[in-house]
Amino acid sequence: MERSRLLVVDSEPSAADLVRRSLIQDVDVIAVSGGAEAVREVERAAALGEPFDAVLLDFDSGGIEALDRIRARGDGVRVIVTAGAGGGEAAGLGMRHGAFDFIGKPLHAAEVRLRVERALRDRRTMSSSRRPRKSDILIGGSSWTKELYERIAMVAPTDVTVAIFGESGTGKELVARTIHSLSARNERPFVVVNCGAIPESLLEDELFGHVRGAFTDASKDREGLFAAADGGTIFLDEIGELPIALQVKLLRVLQSQEFRRIGDDRDMRADVRVITATNRDLEKAVAAGAFREDLYYRIQVFPLRMMPLRERREDIPLLAHHFLLKHKGKVGKRVEGFSAAAIAKLMTYHWPGNVRELENKVHHALVLAGGEQIQPEDIQLELGSGRRDTGLDVTRPFRELKREIVEGFEREYTRELLRRHTGNLAAAARMARIDRKNLWSLVKKYRIDLGAYRRG
Repeated sequence: MERSRLLVVDSEPSAADLVRRSLIQDVDVIAVSGGAEAVREVERAAALGEPFDAVLLDFDSGGIEALDRIRARGDGVRVIVTAGAGGGEAAGLGMRHGAFDFIGKPLHAAEVRLRVERALRDRRTMSSSRRPRKSDILIGGSSWTKELYERIAMVAPTDVTVAIFGESGTGKELVARTIHSLSARNERPFVVVNCGAIPESLLEDELFGHVRGAFTDASKDREGLFAAADGGTIFLDEIGELPIALQVKLLRVLQSQEFRRIGDDRDMRADVRVITATNRDLEKAVAAGAFREDLYYRIQVFPLRMMPLRERREDIPLLAHHFLLKHKGKVGKRVEGFSAAAIAKLMTYHWPGNVRELENKVHHALVLAGGEQIQPEDIQLELGSGRRDTGLDVTRPFRELKREIVEGFEREYTRELLRRHTGNLAAAARMARIDRKNLWSLVKKYRIDLGAYRRG
């Protein structure tokens, strides 16, 4: 197989070293320290007939100008933007300017490998019908997200059965899609079955199919979803709702990859990887006799537990920017971001509906927004009783919550201030009535690219 070529743009030499250690496929890694040097290297490589397949571009080292110039060449190179503290702004800018993906710093080997390999595979196929969907991306820079990538990196290349546990709205299907898209089965079907949404009387037929004459309306043979997923992955969502009789049939599929259609007198085989998910406590279901113990242990080979959004709040700004970019085209408005107060409001809400609720609230806020930024009043967070939710999760330690809110405010206030003054530090400091050195300290603390505001 032809070797891929990756350009790493980062002022820290250790970044390129980590990338080289992370990749397991044949990839030539070239490292440069700045944006101008990166553009020259991309142009030189293209002139020699050895173009790069992907660029890992540190936002602070290269900036948006380098991204624009690399993208303007039109040769299909996939650009992955990286950034540290306050990565939501860099992610938002990068995606608006055509970046393929975003990775929050500090870089972790597993996440780098999975995202870079995804970009390289996308570059090789070049066919939009075969690309992973842009929505099939795990968003976040928290330590939990990094650890999740480590776990996915372990299991994706295997055919091990995966069980995903977590509250509704935490992204269980997205994790399943990520595992599939990063596996050797990625070009084969990914079939989703919601075991709780299909009537029990129809579920067996949906899963395994039937032969002609099996029942009154069976006028022809019908392929079930296991057969449809042959060679690929089947995702059994809400596995806890599966009737006991079908649990026996599923156990047989997991043990032998064999099943029998309704009315058939012979077995069929399907080479299928099974991923399950549930928001139920299956141990309690086993104890209550509602879930088979042998099936429980069979699907528990590699468990993944999804953390609720309220326990990984540092991911909220990045997720919010991602959903803004995803949905703003649907509302026909030029909304470019969130005010500092809006981000603070999102950060302090307890999110009972998790990531799904955040996406819905951002989409709703886009509809209500009257300017280029979403304001706090655009974000509707009402309790069912009609009382206004303060958004403060008082179950968390006081110091931890206060630090998070203060840092969120400082970061977004500094960005808005620089936006108003197109990156002019002196003018921004005068408006804020703070010393210029103090403002510069905030810029450095949150790794804000002044150049991006001056160019914008």
